[in-house]
Amino acid sequence: MVNHFAALRTWIEEETQQQHILPELEPQLEEIDLRDASEAEAAKKVQQLRQHYQQIRHDPSSPPWRIILITLPGATEYQIFTSFDALILDGQGISHIIARLFDEQPLAALEHDAAPNEADEKERVRAKAWWQDKLAQVVTPSRLPWQQPLGEIVQPRWRREQQILDASHLKQLTRLGTSRGLFANTTLSAIVLDTLALWSEDEALTVGIPVAFPAKEGQPTNRSTFIAIHYVRHHQPLVDSAQRLQEDILGGLQNLAWSGVDLARQLSPRTARAPALPVILTNCLSWETLPANAPIRAESGLTQTPQVALDIRLMYDEQRNLLMIADYVEQALAPEQVSAMLNAIHQRMLHIVSQGSLDIPVRETMNYPHYQANTPASAAVSNDFLGRIAKNLFSNTRDGVAVICGEQQLRWLALGELVASMANGLLARQLGPGSVVAIYLPRSLEHIAISLACSLLEIIRVPIDINSPTERTAYLLENCQPKLVICDEDAAIPGSVTPDALKSANVHPPRFDAQSDSTQPAYYLYTSGTTGKPKCVVLNNRATANVLGQTLAHWQITERDVFISVTPLHHDMSVFDVFASLSVGATLVLPARHEEKDAISWGRLVAQHRITLWCSVPAILEMLLDCATTDQLSSLRLVAQGGDYIKPATIRLLRSRHPHLRLISLGGPTETTIWSIWHEITASDTEQIPYGKPLAGTQYFICHDSGEHCPCGVAGRIHTAGANLACGYLENGALVQHDFVDVLTPDGISERTFRTGDIGYYRPDGAIMFANRINGYVKIRGVRVSLPEIEEALRQHPAIEDIVVLDYAVDDTPEKSLGAVYLAANQVPPSMSELRIFAQRYLPCTHIPGRFIVQTRFPLSANGKVDRHALRSELEQSHSATLAAPATPQQMVLAIYCAVMGQPLRPEWHPQTPFLAMGLKLSHMPALRERISVELGVSLPAAALIKCKNAEEVCSLLQ
Repeated sequence: MVNHFAALRTWIEEETQQQHILPELEPQLEEIDLRDASEAEAAKKVQQLRQHYQQIRHDPSSPPWRIILITLPGATEYQIFTSFDALILDGQGISHIIARLFDEQPLAALEHDAAPNEADEKERVRAKAWWQDKLAQVVTPSRLPWQQPLGEIVQPRWRREQQILDASHLKQLTRLGTSRGLFANTTLSAIVLDTLALWSEDEALTVGIPVAFPAKEGQPTNRSTFIAIHYVRHHQPLVDSAQRLQEDILGGLQNLAWSGVDLARQLSPRTARAPALPVILTNCLSWETLPANAPIRAESGLTQTPQVALDIRLMYDEQRNLLMIADYVEQALAPEQVSAMLNAIHQRMLHIVSQGSLDIPVRETMNYPHYQANTPASAAVSNDFLGRIAKNLFSNTRDGVAVICGEQQLRWLALGELVASMANGLLARQLGPGSVVAIYLPRSLEHIAISLACSLLEIIRVPIDINSPTERTAYLLENCQPKLVICDEDAAIPGSVTPDALKSANVHPPRFDAQSDSTQPAYYLYTSGTTGKPKCVVLNNRATANVLGQTLAHWQITERDVFISVTPLHHDMSVFDVFASLSVGATLVLPARHEEKDAISWGRLVAQHRITLWCSVPAILEMLLDCATTDQLSSLRLVAQGGDYIKPATIRLLRSRHPHLRLISLGGPTETTIWSIWHEITASDTEQIPYGKPLAGTQYFICHDSGEHCPCGVAGRIHTAGANLACGYLENGALVQHDFVDVLTPDGISERTFRTGDIGYYRPDGAIMFANRINGYVKIRGVRVSLPEIEEALRQHPAIEDIVVLDYAVDDTPEKSLGAVYLAANQVPPSMSELRIFAQRYLPCTHIPGRFIVQTRFPLSANGKVDRHALRSELEQSHSATLAAPATPQQMVLAIYCAVMGQPLRPEWHPQTPFLAMGLKLSHMPALRERISVELGVSLPAAALIKCKNAEEVCSLLQ
């Protein structure tokens, strides 16, 4: 055979990449004798040899192939390993030589095999244009759930998984395709690609399909190339997708003048360091296989293709069963993922055969064991929190302190009288169930009392952020159409009343009929929206009761606990602080107005009142940990945080300082009521904190944009269903259902869900891992921010022609900052300070970009859209350029503080930014005094400097 097949005598000169054929070669047969070994020893040795030869690399300076003969115990059976490099033989050639090696047929004479004719330039130009048009929409390589970036895998380790479809089912399956005008290969490939696309984040695959140049029977060699197919799952029957696939393959075969190497180069600029075509689908149905009665049978194999992470092969075994083989790189894909892919393809084929139709919904053949924690709405917990609050307030059974705010405190009887007074005042103004009352007040005892009075009277309460700009506040009030606005006198809102004016002299509680299980609107909360305007979320008591009931039980909360509410009262987490604490008879502590952003005061309050429960967004907790001593926080027994990325470093710090603490991760947007998913953080959560598992009565589905459910481990849009859902949104006084959409469950049942702006994926244990957010929503220090809302506000500036607002990373940390890239409407662009001042008229401080870049035009992606990745990269790379030498006293002070704290000046920090939010600690104060004295020539008293909350106050002190 060595003398017969020239490929077996071929070697490659590395410097010139030229092939040479030796006139003769001594056969390279290696023999390993295990006849005297035990069965166990032989099996272990064979496995070791298999691992060794599977990963071996041939030396091209000698013919790159090997055959190893292993004599097994007893000398009656043998195993034979064969290894060939595709530099000299393609798959079809290898299968031909192996078949000849083990059959007894005489070797037929072979014609000289000339290389394929090179295409002329005209044909190449035509083929190039065809491929450029065909692949114009391909932006990135196939987005399977890669375990690490493919470009970072230097030494790939290969592995094989496979499935078998028996010959009878294969025959029925291909007949179904033939009846619809499909080749057998097309039918199989369409099912493979359509199913595999479910594992791609965008339900699209760009795959390489090896093809061979037409040739006469001759010397086996490597005459193959490949074409590229961009397969996208569409909302259409599988048959239509298969017919389109068949047309694409036939079209590619007509344009082989633009080679596979050319295609890879064409796609490479779009994929950075990653391989252009990491997924290959090979049709091996025409390759030779050993006959069923051969004295030797195929055992296993492994194909290692450079620049490929997943190679799927369709081939026959000796019995004409279909082998679906997946050779893959272990560092790229987990074995359970590849196994799940093949199982899904196999099950879909079987289901199609059993139903006699290609057009069976794919969800009928998929398994979703990762949905194990989802429970129906009927599993929600009942909790009469309003009844318990009323009993605590008005039955004289409680004696201790109910609420503390700064130096003020109210015992239960006094709080009950204040709530009754406010309730009677509301009734005197003809307000009752369904009426809307806006509460435009700072955190205070009066705010709490009015909130409770509204809830008990079934009046819809709307807490409004008192720090909102005037225009924004006007919109919030106009949209919710309140019958009454309650605010301080200096707010100057027409028709409003102050808390004192609302109070009634009657402190006897009226009749309260509020139902804790009601699904009618109970309160409104504003949150950012992608439409360019804040969204008014309409929430109900039934959903609130479910969260409160489960949390009180799971966290074992009793009247002996002491809560602190540092979350703003217009934020959904504050609902838990207020209503959970007062429903169990616990004490609620509120920072005074001047302590709102003072983490030093928070630490003092925790120690003074022996706080046991802390619940906030991560940024607020981090401020506390930076400013409080370990002793001050010793009373805490549980810390919960949610609403943004939880840093593993923060968890490690908490574990080291307070090892006894229970640590909880919370999640879920405002539209799913307070929180709807959680996770108890354990010692094993070191790299990334899980988003968690749904609360009882709640379902979390992760879906592609098409509505198909994502397999386990595949990132998609998070949808939430069940008892926790809000009623909808309020727009100009009317209830609307934007982003509340129907989703077909895996059981085929239509469920109302909230389509969140979050992307996540399921782990096999039923926990969700957060991935990122869709374009439009981002989280900035725990606050959900709508980028379109910011863009719409800034486009009103007369000097801005167009603008793109993005979140971007600062100094390789998970924390995000806001930046804006804009096109100026005239020759003189506005200054950064002018844009910030303009933005403050329309946006809260959390929504104002800290970095502005002016450009003459926006970069475009390959498909003609604004290239947000390029803009984000520019913001990150030019971040330091904004940190020029300080020009004003405020900037000089900020620079000094940043230098002492050992961190760069972030673009969103300005003279009013609280030092505590920037990371200032008490330990920094001595160095600050010295630095200010040296650089500014002024010696400030330590007692005065420590009281300064921001750079503006330091400058006032300097003056």
